[in-house]
Amino acid sequence: MTHSLIPIAPSALLPGTIVSVPILCFWRHRGIVSERFHGDKPMVISNSARAGGLTEEPWDTFAAGQPIAVDGYPGSLPPHLVLHRARSLINRAYDVLTWNCDHLTSYAHGLEPRSPQLAATAAVGMFALIAVGVRR
Repeated sequence: MTHSLIPIAPSALLPGTIVSVPILCFWRHRGIVSERFHGDKPMVISNSARAGGLTEEPWDTFAAGQPIAVDGYPGSLPPHLVLHRARSLINRAYDVLTWNCDHLTSYAHGLEPRSPQLAATAAVGMFALIAVGVRR
């Protein structure tokens, strides 16, 4: 998923839009723009280890001091259904391998729950193991 740091007012984003913040090296934490507001900015629904699962938090809390990028609107479901699907998982616990922020955002949009970041990390890890094995 590509992301854009194009300056846009958070309040102008369509509910259901996926946004992200950098967290570690090349990884990004993704969330879904809510129709609910805290002050003049929308809330963000995300799934994180920090929260222990699904949370709906203020824009600035989600950002944690990092710039928020707009990653787009990947599915064709209407915003109210994307938000309903996300919120329906409020009691599901976070799991980095099987239920992380990528899984949530793809599921909410009616897509197969998957984590491209996890797959890329696994591929890099496998490549590193093979490279080390070849050197021996």
